[in-house]
Amino acid sequence: MSKSTRRQFILRSATQAASVALVLNGKLIPLPPSILPKPAGPNERVNLGFIGFGIRGNILLEAAKETQRANLVEVCDCYQGHLERAKERTEGKIATNFAQYKKLLDRKDIDAVVVATPDHWHRRIMLDALSAGKDVYIEKPMTYRIEDGPAMIRAAKENKRIVQVGSQWVSSEQHKKAREIVTSGKLGKVTKVTASYNRNSSTGSWNYPIPTGLQDGVNFDWNEWLGPAPKVAYNPERVFRYRKYWDYSGGISTDLFVHLITSIHFIMGAEMPKSVVATGGILHRHDGREVPDTLDALFDYGTFCVNMAGTFNSASTAGQGIQFLGTEGSLSILLGAGMVEQPEYKREGYEYSIDSWPRAMQEAFLNQGNHRAESQGPAIKPAPENLEFFNKPDATVLHLANFLDSVRTRQPSYETADVGHLTAAAGHMVNLSYRSGRRMLWDATKGSASEA
Repeated sequence: MSKSTRRQFILRSATQAASVALVLNGKLIPLPPSILPKPAGPNERVNLGFIGFGIRGNILLEAAKETQRANLVEVCDCYQGHLERAKERTEGKIATNFAQYKKLLDRKDIDAVVVATPDHWHRRIMLDALSAGKDVYIEKPMTYRIEDGPAMIRAAKENKRIVQVGSQWVSSEQHKKAREIVTSGKLGKVTKVTASYNRNSSTGSWNYPIPTGLQDGVNFDWNEWLGPAPKVAYNPERVFRYRKYWDYSGGISTDLFVHLITSIHFIMGAEMPKSVVATGGILHRHDGREVPDTLDALFDYGTFCVNMAGTFNSASTAGQGIQFLGTEGSLSILLGAGMVEQPEYKREGYEYSIDSWPRAMQEAFLNQGNHRAESQGPAIKPAPENLEFFNKPDATVLHLANFLDSVRTRQPSYETADVGHLTAAAGHMVNLSYRSGRRMLWDATKGSASEA
């Protein structure tokens, strides 16, 4: 890329991104754009490699095509079937790599990588990629455990690499509008947030189909897939349904709650809860899983509290999404839909509380100050306002486009390694509380969690 072309690209990207920004820890961080500007020219495109091509890797490759900002160079996976699908997705153009991700990282013509492996591989692959000089888009959760985060953050800074963590909702127009409403003070003081993410199907509970003809040592590499995880006998169930097992995942909390946590941190301008307490269990899906199918958690952020819940045993839309409850109104984000803003309807319950008084005393009280008007409340109850958002393109496309633009401009996106570490850490605290039966406290100075 020539210096003049690069300068033009940087100026154009900066202009497009300058309209909205977030102040976090005293730093001005540009927020991701909600509308894709025009496609990048051939010399401006990022040469992209993919490590892990399961469900999310497949989706991210399609998203990368839609951004019109990337050249798809190579894909690496431990299953030959996934590599064949990548060939199909690219009309045979993308190079394939069977279970040797370090060879992909050795390629000088790859600028950045998308990491979409199971969680237990995230730390090692991200550190290797950063050391190889690659920028990294890594699926959430960024970490498999809290202790992984500091080294990943440090490596990104030392190698001067761009990192984007993949909780894509924060790149949506809906979430930017929600942040604008909350930070404007329109809802008053938000003291409580409720959030839930539910499913009720076998596949939604991670019992994904297992491909036929799978043979270790032939079209699948079990030892490479295990990597840093404990050594156990070959079991395809653990590969294609890995989120059910503690060795590779944190279950509901790191798959679903981390999305909710990232959104809450983004909209509320928060970083980390002071404490977390959780409960749950395997209440219905007795299918060999180790992680709970139902999980509830309470987060204390000091100035507001969060009630978060998830179950795989009911997909009721009641309460599904995120609700911000303020002194002057509430805002409900509906998963996969729009938002509803509802002003508060305030009235005092004086009649109820003074009905045991003598009638004359009641009337005297109601005639004092504004007691009678406060008791009657506003003449008209405020109607909810439906705010519809149709993500065209999808938030995953926007989030990946933001990453690719950051790679070119060298300006950080919102979901940096620092942000990804803390949102994942809050999710890990849920699991630590669930498994220990104790409330977990966050020590911001040490960057660690401990039992209360």
